[in-house]
Amino acid sequence: MALTALHEAQRETHLGTPRGHRPRAKGDGSTGRRPILTLADRVLATVLRYRHGLPQVAIATLFSVCPEPINRRLRDIRELLATAGHALDPADRQLVTLNDLFHLAREAGITITPEIKTASY
Repeated sequence: MALTALHEAQRETHLGTPRGHRPRAKGDGSTGRRPILTLADRVLATVLRYRHGLPQVAIATLFSVCPEPINRRLRDIRELLATAGHALDPADRQLVTLNDLFHLAREAGITITPEIKTASY
């Protein structure tokens, strides 16, 4: 819960930065489109990058997003974790590719089921 509160405070400080003003809130309290990566996704991406050394391009592929916004999100969450008192020490084994991540998951007993895409007519 502490990360959620810190994330909201961090988000509030950055809302007006790009255009110099805060976006108008809609009637439901939201301020626009949903973020592509949720807070949980961003924390996971940050751990994969700074603890396991997975390259940003591989992280972007894993989350099906463009690599460009990943760097800023990683930096924001790393600052957030540092504010909350969580350090991300590098793991003994660094990951270079997504295959390395899948092998690490398999060694940890995590089974990954491939998604089956059916043909649509």
